[in-house]
Amino acid sequence: MGIEGFKDETVVTSIGALEGISEKEPAVDFLGGPAMGMQVILAEGEVVVGRSKDANIVVEDEAISRCHFKIKVRDKIATIEDLNSTNGTFVNGMRIKQQVLKANDKIQISSATVLRFSYVDTIDKNSHERFYEMALYDPVTAAHTKRYFLDRIQHEFAHSARRNLPLSLAIFDLDFFKKVNDTYGHPAGDYVLHRVSEITKGMIRREDIFARYGGEEFVILMRDTEEADAVALSERLRKKIATSDFVFESKRIPVTVSIGVSCLKDANFKSYGELIRAADEYLYFSKSNGRNRVSAKSLLTS
Repeated sequence: MGIEGFKDETVVTSIGALEGISEKEPAVDFLGGPAMGMQVILAEGEVVVGRSKDANIVVEDEAISRCHFKIKVRDKIATIEDLNSTNGTFVNGMRIKQQVLKANDKIQISSATVLRFSYVDTIDKNSHERFYEMALYDPVTAAHTKRYFLDRIQHEFAHSARRNLPLSLAIFDLDFFKKVNDTYGHPAGDYVLHRVSEITKGMIRREDIFARYGGEEFVILMRDTEEADAVALSERLRKKIATSDFVFESKRIPVTVSIGVSCLKDANFKSYGELIRAADEYLYFSKSNGRNRVSAKSLLTS
């Protein structure tokens, strides 16, 4: 159709008829802490927030109480009540026992965990879910993002250091990945990254944190895991990837990975950054000594 045949007419629609625009529901958004980015729509009734697995909203923040506070919603009016928490519940900077919440009230229960109360409609909710997914998950691999990993490792390191529990980190890198992109094309490279992610997620525990750390680099953070167990998992993963079929558009692509493992134990690392650097150094050792191998302190000393 030529320009002369184009009809420049505005389509008439009813703005008020847009789905969800008039329905507002009470909600809380986590602005900081381990649950940062999460939004919870508050239904009629009560919800308890705390670090206990029995809480309705579980926040893995050691600075908050097992059952820290509750919010009761009746006819969309929300009332917050502190549940005799150790460190208190603060609304807009003031410690409270019980209070009716207003839109944009900020609730703080530790130095890290801060929530915002608001009223949202379906459009707000759907938009938040999309942005939340983008912040948490890498679109190519469906693994967690580096941002999410860096936030989680801070909390996991602090938790493990305080309780003197082991915390293991594996960093692995696809060998000669540039050659995959150059030989088979970038769509094939994305396919390989996605398949590696699928294989990895099928081998780790639910509580392990798996993330894409860089272009072809991934991390696995393992709570309550000794170095020997982390090395054993890494070796199983290395073998599984090396023996799996990677076929893209009828072309078989050889794929291997190099892995470095570090472990926090008995205060051997002073910060989570040191834990990351150690795993990265062992990864570099693997890549410098033939690739397709696992390296860790225990393996090198033995």
